[in-house]
Amino acid sequence: MRPTSAKVLLAWLCIAVSGACGKSAATNPPGAQGSVLERNNHPSRDGHFVQPLLSRAAVKMAPKTADASFTATFMGNMWASPLYLENGPSGKGTFFAVTTGNDVLALDETDGHLLWRANIGSSPTANGVSCGSIHPLGIISTPVIDAATRRIYVAGAIGTTSIARHEVHALSVDDGTDIKTGGWPVDVSKLTAGALAFTPPPYNQRSALSLIKGTLYVAYGGHVGDCGNYHGWVTGIDTRNATLTGSWATGGLGSGIWAAGGMASDGEAIFPTTGNDTMGSQGHVDSEEVVRVTGLAKVDTASPANVFYPARWQAMDGADADMASSSTVYIEVPGATPATFVVAISKDGHLYLLDSKNLGGMDGAAVDFVVAASGMSIHTAPAAYTTAAGVHVLFSTDSGAVCPAGTPAGGGKVIMSVLVPPGAPPAPRIEWCAPLSGAVTSPVVTTTDGKAEAIVWYMNNGKLTGLDGDTGASIYASADTCPGVRQWTSPIAVKGRIIAGADGRLCAWTVH
Repeated sequence: MRPTSAKVLLAWLCIAVSGACGKSAATNPPGAQGSVLERNNHPSRDGHFVQPLLSRAAVKMAPKTADASFTATFMGNMWASPLYLENGPSGKGTFFAVTTGNDVLALDETDGHLLWRANIGSSPTANGVSCGSIHPLGIISTPVIDAATRRIYVAGAIGTTSIARHEVHALSVDDGTDIKTGGWPVDVSKLTAGALAFTPPPYNQRSALSLIKGTLYVAYGGHVGDCGNYHGWVTGIDTRNATLTGSWATGGLGSGIWAAGGMASDGEAIFPTTGNDTMGSQGHVDSEEVVRVTGLAKVDTASPANVFYPARWQAMDGADADMASSSTVYIEVPGATPATFVVAISKDGHLYLLDSKNLGGMDGAAVDFVVAASGMSIHTAPAAYTTAAGVHVLFSTDSGAVCPAGTPAGGGKVIMSVLVPPGAPPAPRIEWCAPLSGAVTSPVVTTTDGKAEAIVWYMNNGKLTGLDGDTGASIYASADTCPGVRQWTSPIAVKGRIIAGADGRLCAWTVH
């Protein structure tokens, strides 16, 4: 029987409002459709939002000012990206924000009023070591929501004048109740990775949280300045029984895991990047690498399939050219022989395409594609989307961008699009660059149906900017600003709106 016109209309509205009505309850339970449950929207960290209302024509005609009726304000600085749950408290669509004061806030989607606020503990006014720049230092990473169990997981530093411990909490999305059963909260400071103990003050939890098949992953690095004895560290927590944990740490000092965008996943494993070895080891001990982490933070670095690092790792260590300055993104390139890659971008401007099933060991079979000059060129959270031409990888640069029309004025602070077309071996090329100013923020992308009418969105000196995803041409620029947007954060797209997080507020533009 053919569906009636009413049914067709209802189905279209379901997609238009939520963007995901057809997803199964196993991966997206009822009430979660259209939700933004983690940084960059998916475990792949692709930052791709299906938004049927956001056609290019509609966006060009949209108001250029933020929604004045949406006043989501709160106390505290926000270094994370916002999240959204379609069926939040009392069935209301709800945004979630976190602050360096260790507050977690639930805000009504309509006008931004506070639904609940929870605090996970006192936030340190200093970290207890001789470097670092974020004070107070509470929650600075993007949480993750489990819509099925109706919990939001957050990680923060706890203390007064210094970091006493690092904790991971599970809160009810309905009222902010801090779960105190089943092993929650988890005090990471009491955990070990092999024989290595976790000593709280030199550790910093910047990387967005991941939730894969019931395992919560929380990664740690150091503070800016690399002071104190810390290691790159990943803890895995069984969310069904939080007394079950496991941790992996890098062999050398330093090598922190700190990219704000978190760790991309293929649905089975996560792929964090590590930083430079601060003690100058004679051999390679996990610095400047991409690793495959599974289960309760299990890593088999003896197998080349599970680790990648450039042959130039030692020079990268000496130059502070971290692989960890950027999060990974997992992409699937279509074609006669589809291929899956982990994309990793080093601080000194090398974009690596790694076979997701065999990372390859030292250099391996990686494609090494230069996108920026050497030095402190890139700190970013990349995004990705697919068109008929292939997969587009998007990211921001700090300086030295290698753009088709030459380095832009200002030294190369841009949003860049790199196309990975079908074919073996992959042959990436830089498609376009667009100007970026102010804090180096990261882009996301919307399409109307998963591929069509791609629009790249990012915060440009506090202004919302939209670009044609095929050409990089500007199609939207807000006339107003959202003050206090922090570096490396990304906006999100919900029901034809773009929402950005900033110190003390969420800003929303209705761009259709």
